[in-house]
Amino acid sequence: MSPFPEQMSDHWWWRPGVRPGRRLLVWHILFHDHADIQALVAECQNRLGGVAGIDAVPAEWLHMTTQIIGFEDEISSGEMQDMTAAAAKRLQLLGPVTVEVGKPLFHSEAVVLGIRPPQALDPVRAGIREAIAETVAAHQLDDEPEWTPHISVAYSNSEGPAAPVMAALRPRPAPRSATIREVHLVSQVRDGHLYRWEQVTAVPLGG
Repeated sequence: MSPFPEQMSDHWWWRPGVRPGRRLLVWHILFHDHADIQALVAECQNRLGGVAGIDAVPAEWLHMTTQIIGFEDEISSGEMQDMTAAAAKRLQLLGPVTVEVGKPLFHSEAVVLGIRPPQALDPVRAGIREAIAETVAAHQLDDEPEWTPHISVAYSNSEGPAAPVMAALRPRPAPRSATIREVHLVSQVRDGHLYRWEQVTAVPLGG
């Protein structure tokens, strides 16, 4: 997400293997019970309201993608159960993690908010990735080995200059803190210009 993009591009192209109605299994951190984070995102979205070509993420679908596992139709229920148990075993050794959310990060396809300390949630992701590697055959761990934890505020739906998008978030909004207490396994589908999901389970940090 660096350096700053000069042009925005359409986020909604079809990635390999993805098609309408096909579901992905994903580990997310969700923010349905984080009112401060929802307020921060709403502030950013209000500032972006006059910028063309932007799809704001509704509050109920705010998320931090922690690890894409793979396509649901390629993963058995037994693998899913084993993965969840393996993740729970690892994550119970950790505790809740408090981070500061608020630094705007810019990608050609999206506007997102980063966290500080930027590596604070790395042990959470590492435990999840180990659990997937141990239990799931058709996984996508090699696709995104690096991770910049972030909450997506809005996605770009067209091509255009990036300068108005970045200008809308100056000065940067006041950061908010969030304590992450659990991660969520979801079954996710792309629906138009939106990601929707059904929650499969939640695994606490620290048991």
